[in-house]
This record gives sequence, structure tokens and C-alpha cells, in this order.
Amino acid sequence: MKFIWGKKELTLMIIPGANHRTVRFKLPHSSLYIVPSLILLVLIGFFVTIYLMNIYSHQTRTSMQQTFDGQERQLVNQITLKNSELEQLQNNLIDLSQQANEFKVKLEEIKKLDHVIQLMSQPEGTNRTSKKLSMESTESLGGVRSDIGGSEVPVTSQEVTTLVSSTKQGLTSLVGDINALLVNLSESEVRLEEAERLRSITPTLWPTVTHVITSGFGIRRDPFTLKPTMHAGLDLDGETNDPVYATAAGKVVEASFDNEHGNHIIIDHSRGIQTEYMHLNKMLVKRGESVTKGQKIGLLGSTGRSTGSHLHYEVHKNGVQIDPSPYLITNRKDEP
Repeated sequence: MKFIWGKKELTLMIIPGANHRTVRFKLPHSSLYIVPSLILLVLIGFFVTIYLMNIYSHQTRTSMQQTFDGQERQLVNQITLKNSELEQLQNNLIDLSQQANEFKVKLEEIKKLDHVIQLMSQPEGTNRTSKKLSMESTESLGGVRSDIGGSEVPVTSQEVTTLVSSTKQGLTSLVGDINALLVNLSESEVRLEEAERLRSITPTLWPTVTHVITSGFGIRRDPFTLKPTMHAGLDLDGETNDPVYATAAGKVVEASFDNEHGNHIIIDHSRGIQTEYMHLNKMLVKRGESVTKGQKIGLLGSTGRSTGSHLHYEVHKNGVQIDPSPYLITNRKDEP
């Protein structure tokens, strides 16, 4: 390559080889200044671009570092919060487990109460089969003490999982026990109500304050004719105007006077049982009136066919007079 200087222009010759054609370029003389200037401008632009890129890269790195630091702090705060929430959940789980154990103790007490109710609701003379109560579990769960201690050992995830599983199983078992207990309590309540109803309509109460029997049930010599007659009740001694009580709850089906029975009251107790109270000085109830067990229904006297103040008391079963003695088992003061 060869330059040829002229007055106003430059000739650029490129000679590739002996066997090739020479290539000439004519350049203006001013290109000696323009080309270096362009090269200088390009270099300046390059270095300025590199500098600006370094500044932008530094700012970007700084911004990214700040963002990363912020995200790191936020992540640390979130982890700390999650750890606190996890610890709180573990404490709540422990409380729930303890409450479940305490509830088991209460459930055992309710089971014992249900057992007592079942025994109370069973009729007299029946075979009372006792349930086996889980006293061992009651004893093992009952004593929660405050004087406790030991080393501080962090719990493992396996231990927490085991506690969750056992608590869940315990609560599931409790739900089953509660459902069964509710059924038993409902059945016991029905039986108890029925037993209470039967108790209230069964004439087990003494109708007078005194328990002196002057004439029993059965064949005796009639006090007026002195002939053998059937005495279909009990004569209970007492003073005039002593209180006379209904021996069971029921409905008054008769409250009237006749020459033989005097002032007398008949109470129907359902199930084919009736009681009759004769020779009253005064009647305190009327026909059609409902009475409760132990209610005062009259005053003792000697009206009708009677030799003195007493109460003639009869028990009728399906229309037949029976001996009242087996029914007289309860004092009025023993009644609620």
C-alpha cells in the first residue's frame, strides 16, 4: 500500500502482488484530519460507554444488593414469625392434649353417674348387673400437679407428630364415648322417669301417722254380729281428725257417704290398682280431683259402720280386695 501526495488529494494504492492489479483510492487531503478525529471520537465514545456501563452496573449491583438484603431480612422475620407460630401451635397442642385428658376424667365421672342412674331406674328385686368402670384411667389421669421440672430438651417433629396422632385418636375415642353415653343417658332417663312414675303410683305409703293395726286382713269375728266375716282391709288406729294421706298418686274416682262406709274416698292409681279410705270424719278432696303421693286427703273419724275412731284402708287390684300389708313399706317422712 502506498500513498501519493498531491496538492488537494491523496492517492491510496494497494498492491496485492506481482501478478495482481494495483488498486487506487483517491482521498481528499482533509481526510488526514477527519479519519483520526473519527477514530478518536470512536475511542472516546467507547470509553464513555464503558464508564457509563460500569456506573450502571455498580448502581444495579447496589440496588440488587439492597433488594436482596431487604428480602433476606423479610425472610428472616418471616422465619422467626413462623417459628413463633409453630411454637405457639405446639403449646396449644399440649394444652389440647391436657384438656382431653381432663375431659376423660370428667367423662368417667359421668359414666359412674350414669351407672348409678341405671341402678336407680331398675325395679326392685331385679338382677342388677354392674358395669365395669374404668377406675384405672381415672386414677392415672386425675392427678395434675404443679410441682414439676426437668431438663429443657427441644421437641422433634416426630414427637410432635406422635402427640398430634395420639391426641386425635383420643378425641375420636372421646366423641364415640360421648355419643354412646348420650344414648345410655337418654335410655336411663326414660327408665328413671318410668321408675319414678311407678314409684309415685304404687301405694307404698302408710296412710296414717300411727302404724297400729287394730284389725288385720282376713277372716275375723264381726264386731256387731260376732259372726265370722271377711275383713277386706286393715283397721289403723288413731285419734279423731288425725290426718289421712293418699298412699300413692292418682285420681279420686269416688268421694261420698253411705251408712256402711261412712265418709269414704276411692283413688284410682292406674295399672288396675285402687285404694279406699273409710270412716273419715271429713273429706278434703272431691271426685275427679288428682292427688299426689302423701297428699292430705281427709281426717280420721268414725262415720258409718264403726265402733270408734280409726281408718279402714283397702287396696284393690283389678277389682279384688287384697291384703294391703305388703304395700305398707314407707313412712311419710321418707317421701320426698
